[in-house]
Amino acid sequence: MNALIMDMEKDEKIRRNRAKTTQRIVEALEDVIAERGLEGVGVNRVAEKANVSKVLIYRYFGGMEGLLEYYVKMGKLFPVFTPTLLDQIRPLHESDVARIWYRQVIQTYRYFRTFKAAREILKASVIENDSIAETTAKAQDEEMTRLVNQLSFAKGADTQAISAVILGAMTYLTIMAQNDRTMISIDLRSEEGWERIENAIKTIYIALNKMAINSKDVQLELQSNHLPAAQW
Repeated sequence: MNALIMDMEKDEKIRRNRAKTTQRIVEALEDVIAERGLEGVGVNRVAEKANVSKVLIYRYFGGMEGLLEYYVKMGKLFPVFTPTLLDQIRPLHESDVARIWYRQVIQTYRYFRTFKAAREILKASVIENDSIAETTAKAQDEEMTRLVNQLSFAKGADTQAISAVILGAMTYLTIMAQNDRTMISIDLRSEEGWERIENAIKTIYIALNKMAINSKDVQLELQSNHLPAAQW
């Protein structure tokens, strides 16, 4: 019995040590990305920054690509859209859909603008052409696709294409802001400029939401009058 307890305590100690080491590696990864950008990330640099053997990075994550994928999927860039989280933000009424969507978009890109490591990953996933950038881009796309597919805001509309346009635009504007650029004379370095952008996003989603509701009302009226959609 004592031997069993000792083994359990030993296993728990190993788990705690691994969790602490993993946290150090993740924090070191963030520091390296913030300092050098994604193109400057490597196993040796991260291991040195974390003060661990690079063997541990391969053992825990399988290498740099595995570490980056773990980093993205632990919710360091944006929420990981698990079924539980999606249930929590699912609208109770159709009129709530627009509010949920524009808040998700605005909060996500505010985070990118304020968190340098996340912003560097966002930029690299768009402009870099290597396996590391591909890993982060794929992980981001999987999460956003899960959100789009489970919170479709306009039945019968191409929600994937609509979301691609909006999220792509926000990504581009965020990268432009990092490079101190303007867009249509809007200063992307200022809070006033981003307030205008965010209000525009809100307007788009509200309009889409109204369009979806109106379209549904029209369809219901046609059905009640037994009129085919083509005749309408």
